[in-house]
Amino acid sequence: MFKKKNNKVQPIPVPQQPREVTITRNPWKRWVKWTILGIIVLIIGIGVWVGFSANRAIKKITGDSAGSSSIFSFLGVNSGDVKGQKDGRTNILILGMGGKNHPGGSLSDTMIVLSIDYTDKKIGIISIPRDLWAPIPGFGHAKLNEAYADGEKNKATTGGGGGALASRTIENILGIPIHYYISLDFDAFKEIVDKVGGVDIYVDKAINDPYYPASDMLRYDPFSISAGEHHLDGTTALKYARSRETTSDFDRSRRQMQVMMAVREKVMRVDILGNPKKITDLINILGDHIRTNMQVSEIKSLWDASKGLDTTNIVSKVFDTTTGGPLVTSTDSRGYYIYPRKGIDKFSELQQIAKNLFVVNPEDISELRIEVANATGKSGVATTASQNLESYGFNVVKLTTFQTKEATTVINDYSGGKFPQTIEKLKTLLGCEVISQPGSRSGIDVEVILGRDYLVRQ
Repeated sequence: MFKKKNNKVQPIPVPQQPREVTITRNPWKRWVKWTILGIIVLIIGIGVWVGFSANRAIKKITGDSAGSSSIFSFLGVNSGDVKGQKDGRTNILILGMGGKNHPGGSLSDTMIVLSIDYTDKKIGIISIPRDLWAPIPGFGHAKLNEAYADGEKNKATTGGGGGALASRTIENILGIPIHYYISLDFDAFKEIVDKVGGVDIYVDKAINDPYYPASDMLRYDPFSISAGEHHLDGTTALKYARSRETTSDFDRSRRQMQVMMAVREKVMRVDILGNPKKITDLINILGDHIRTNMQVSEIKSLWDASKGLDTTNIVSKVFDTTTGGPLVTSTDSRGYYIYPRKGIDKFSELQQIAKNLFVVNPEDISELRIEVANATGKSGVATTASQNLESYGFNVVKLTTFQTKEATTVINDYSGGKFPQTIEKLKTLLGCEVISQPGSRSGIDVEVILGRDYLVRQ
């Protein structure tokens, strides 16, 4: 095609077709994208897997067939009230037993009361012998280790099974409330130790126990271990913690705590926390072998409340039969058993020790005579308050009711300064002012007047 321009013939330009551009994709970018996506899916999958296992285990542990407990309750922000926290002390009964694969598997071999003192940020442990002769509510007298078994056999009539019945029995013996219980069997102990790869223990005193019971509970399986450093598997760690024939119950309790702390240290290591398979296996072991009456919200609250506790100076009391101790042994038609040195069912000495677990000078508390006066305008408050004070070992000798209401709680001290530490402890528990009064009052050393603010704190 041509056209004229300036009397000259010019060619007409032909439009060019668009050029095809070939874009070469970088295979590395595609690989990186799919790799990242795969990692994200894997992480989510692992999280769901671990979360599902944890959720299922929690439902088993807490006995929550209705489904109100879940791992999401623990991870959430809402927490439940911990029983005993408002009164300054929570008591948890820990029960250890053989389990279904052992003869007499429902008989509790180990009974420990773990106490948390929120006021002084301390932890206390009371070890109770399994052979203590005691009244079991609804079942008469028997060795203490039968309480859990009786409760498990008669769940319909004991109101909660073995843990509930064992808790009520020990409440009556120690005179303190048992707010929660945790039961676990020997298989859980062994499996957990093996799952974390064993534990490293320093044995400070050699043990030679020819009477360690065999698995059939009829014969013996002698156990011995030398002093020094040892790496223990689950079976050996259990024997080390349980052996008591040639060592005292105090040593036994100390060894149990030593092994538990060693397991805790092992679990907190990166190679355990970073291994989803091991974490899931541990969760499943707990779900199969541990039971408690605590709900997830309470477990979370207890976890949060215990973060500031002093774990380096644990107060430990062992009720044993050593010379000068509160218990003695006997053998008669009932077989071998243990009972208070003051006589059968006379548990006052054990109760005094349990109530004063965190008190440096318990004799001061028992000597301080307290009158509790209700000035809140609500009936029954003085009785409840006195019970709380008595659980700490305070000696409430008198209850009164004021006709007038008071706004604030106050402690009137008529002792003349004889009990400074005890009154300071009382002040901390009640969170109120102490007023030193001139003169004295007949029959009492201290008057506690409960005001309306006491109701708010409860």
